[in-house]
Amino acid sequence: MSFSNIMVEKNLAKAAAVYIFCHPPAKAGGNSSFPAKAGGNSGYFPKYLLLCFFLTLLLDFVTYSQYYSSGQDPAAIKWRQIKTEKYQLIFPESFEKKAQYLANIMDLVVRHETATQKAKVPRIPVILHNQSSLSNGFTVWAPKRIEMYSCAPQETYAEEWLEQLAIHEYRHAVQISKINRGFSRTLYYVFGEQITGGILGLYVPSWFLEGDATATETALTKTGRGRSAMFESSLRAQICEKGAYSYDKATLGSYKTYTPDAYSLGYYIVAQTRKRYGADVWNEALDRVAKYPFMVVPFNSGIRKTTGLWKTELYRQSLEELDTAWQRQLRATDHPQIRYITKRNPKNFTTYGHPLMVNDSTIIADKSSMDDVSRFVLIDRKTGKEKRLLTPGSHISGTTSIGGDWLLWSEYESGKRWQNLSFAEIRMYNLTTRKLTELTHRTRYFAPIISPDGKQVAAVYISPENRCSIDFIEIPTGRVIRKYPIPEGGIAITPNWSPGVRKIIFTLLTEKGETVAELDTSTGRIYNILPSYYNEFNGPSWFYKQYIIYSIDYSGVENLYALDTITNAKYKITSSRFAAYDPDFTSDKKFMIYSDYTSDGAMVVETAIDTATWIPIHKVDDHSIRLSESLASQENVNIQDSVVMRKIYKMNQRDDFDLTRDSITGTIYPVRRYSKAGHLFNPHSWAPVSFDVNNLKFKPGVMLLSQNALSSMFADAGWEYDMNEQTGKFYAGLSYQGLYPVFDLRFDIGTRAAWAYFSGSNELFRFTWQETNLKFLISIPWNFSHARYSRRLQPSVGATMIGIKHNASTPEQFTSGSILTIDYRLTGSQYLRSNQKDVFPRFGQDIDLNYRSSPFGGNNMGAIFSAAANLYFPGIFRHQGILIYAGYQRQRKKDDLVYSYSNLISVPRGMIGIAESEMVSLQFNYKFPILYPDFSIGSILYLKRVKMNLFYDWTKGLENRSATIYQSTGAELTFDFHLLRFVAPFEMGVRALYYPDSGGWGWEFLYAVAIP
Repeated sequence: MSFSNIMVEKNLAKAAAVYIFCHPPAKAGGNSSFPAKAGGNSGYFPKYLLLCFFLTLLLDFVTYSQYYSSGQDPAAIKWRQIKTEKYQLIFPESFEKKAQYLANIMDLVVRHETATQKAKVPRIPVILHNQSSLSNGFTVWAPKRIEMYSCAPQETYAEEWLEQLAIHEYRHAVQISKINRGFSRTLYYVFGEQITGGILGLYVPSWFLEGDATATETALTKTGRGRSAMFESSLRAQICEKGAYSYDKATLGSYKTYTPDAYSLGYYIVAQTRKRYGADVWNEALDRVAKYPFMVVPFNSGIRKTTGLWKTELYRQSLEELDTAWQRQLRATDHPQIRYITKRNPKNFTTYGHPLMVNDSTIIADKSSMDDVSRFVLIDRKTGKEKRLLTPGSHISGTTSIGGDWLLWSEYESGKRWQNLSFAEIRMYNLTTRKLTELTHRTRYFAPIISPDGKQVAAVYISPENRCSIDFIEIPTGRVIRKYPIPEGGIAITPNWSPGVRKIIFTLLTEKGETVAELDTSTGRIYNILPSYYNEFNGPSWFYKQYIIYSIDYSGVENLYALDTITNAKYKITSSRFAAYDPDFTSDKKFMIYSDYTSDGAMVVETAIDTATWIPIHKVDDHSIRLSESLASQENVNIQDSVVMRKIYKMNQRDDFDLTRDSITGTIYPVRRYSKAGHLFNPHSWAPVSFDVNNLKFKPGVMLLSQNALSSMFADAGWEYDMNEQTGKFYAGLSYQGLYPVFDLRFDIGTRAAWAYFSGSNELFRFTWQETNLKFLISIPWNFSHARYSRRLQPSVGATMIGIKHNASTPEQFTSGSILTIDYRLTGSQYLRSNQKDVFPRFGQDIDLNYRSSPFGGNNMGAIFSAAANLYFPGIFRHQGILIYAGYQRQRKKDDLVYSYSNLISVPRGMIGIAESEMVSLQFNYKFPILYPDFSIGSILYLKRVKMNLFYDWTKGLENRSATIYQSTGAELTFDFHLLRFVAPFEMGVRALYYPDSGGWGWEFLYAVAIP
């Protein structure tokens, strides 16, 4: 008898994403590319396809939430904890004083945030990461936790950063807890924590989740994004100039039209609805989701029950009311003519940020658009013609400066191993020599500003403990000359030099809000020039003589203002329709350039400077729509006021605070060691189904999932039934990622089955055997990303033990006993930063080298070596791409066994069962977008993009010196769309195949789901 080969290799599934709530909004990333091995059964529509779609709608959130991880912190960190009835703060030892301050903020937050969203929130872990230069936070529910990145940002509203995070992120915990009731609570006992986040992600739109949290941060404080005119400007400009988009385009986005994010759109829908229908209007919608998750549209029906309107009708009503108010605001102010230097392009939303005068005829600006990545461009002041200067890396916006021959900015730099370790580095570009250099390395410097003589840099330094200083750094050595600490826990924002290089002016953030402050470099003294307000002061700079210019929203629109430092008189000097900011001046101070916001982006504009036309501040009227006032009156409590009244802010100002001496009405909590070894396992979810997130395969079975709070240990266990083989197996896996190498261990045991023909007959029979697999793997996931390139390298080595035990049906000739393989692998990639419209990376390479052998034991499977590479190149036109795949595989067999290695390289699409001793594969792909329809079919489908891929695949196989050529060619037509207004985009299409060798035709169905 002869038997079919049985694959040895098993894939260890690792989920990679989950619905998360971020603060502040994350920037849009690149687009998902279709899996290289995507495919289906050719010639017919799979019967289970429709079922898979609807299961995926729920289970992608459910199952992807298994292993969502933002990464790990350095292994050397010693962790501490503060544990109360409502929360558990987990933080690095060095952050203990700030953690005490945050704990007292959390006491106020948990007390007041359920007034308008009535929910019982269980105790939730709050993990603080202080080794990253990123400023962010997110809330997730499988396992439930809040993670905060403590480094204070430069672009922020007038509230202390940890206080912002606590208010915004805890509101997400309230939202999710509100779902965990009624029938949803029953489902919790079946699925665990993952079902709660899954139901929320499936039924509740992201605009509500982020809009409600933004409304809360606004209502419970004197500031918040809802009070920021800059935050308002994107939606206001769109509504006033272009009108409201369709609900689908506004909430699900577009590849051809800029749409404000979920924070902005969501805030104004949520707030406007609360203003009209009352503070409790959203309770019914969330209650119905919790009680009736089996309904098709529980959130929508809940809205209708309280407002009488469906979701889309409420959207239109809210924007119509906002349009009326904003148009009234526009008419209330005169808007003098200004000269546009850059031209608006309605087909390509473009922002020119931070324009700077190189000389009186040339401008440098930070340009970003929907059609391209962010770049520095040179702009002719007279004609508006522009020329690309250079493309920075992860440029921290608003940090560009010019002095001498230097262009200077700050960039994020990732840690090599630890995802939660990152830096903010200063980069310099010499405008004369065209050379790019790095001024600092492994530092945390923000908003660098170069002195007019180009000899030194002033930059904001924020330590891991959130202590702030303004540091002077020598050019070109990078040596720190002087440090000026910011007293009492204040944060310096966007410093600027005085003309005489003796003083530094900057925005100062304290517990009282923001103000403009000045640093005297000769004495080190810092004093406030203006009183503190809960408005945002942006980009203060010296104009000339006694004037300081800054942007602020006194009138309800961000505009440029001047302060006379002699008389203390203030003047409004621009009257932009939507926002004016980032000024710079010609050498004679007769003209000013700045960024002026429009519905097509921010343009560089020019205006003559005439102090006679400046408007005194007492003549400036505030015409804002004051939506935030109705929210504040509904909550009737202010956390910022409570922090000041209780003097809790003093815990943030100084490390040696004393409750009695400083009259702090607060609590010093006991701090205990947080044992990493004692918190390895945290079972959070389970399910009566087994789901492989790598290939969207559902299997009958049960599973249990565990992930600890620090995301250093992941574990799963269960039993699953393979419907193809009609057998079952038990499995368990561990992945420990808290040390420099990552350790993976995987075990499974169960029955396997195969089919074979008797020799010399056509009779097919089925046989089974018991198989045990134990796999151990060590790997190091390095991140060498730098400047414009994302670079990753991962070496790994492991061993796989396979035990095969015969039963009554197993043929005697079939392999038995143990097989031990040693596995070596090296993967690496390098990608040039790309735009979200690009179908492939613009330029890049990835490699995959494998070597597996079985040098020990009686069952010697020989060895297999493979090398594969993907090469990406730009296409003929923008956003098109070329992908060339090359693979080589050589397999050496010691014995003629039926149990052999599976292929490690790709073979021509549409072909299976190719197994040669030596193979060479080449594949060519040319992919391009065809249409951006933004077309809706009711609430069922929203089509965003249509793409085409033309391909040719070729493989040469060698067996016993005999060569065989395999070929396929054809086209793939795919569609990017949202189904049932689900936030995760689907990609679906068909592949038409032609086989040149046989002249045959075929087709395959393709689909995938991309999790944002």
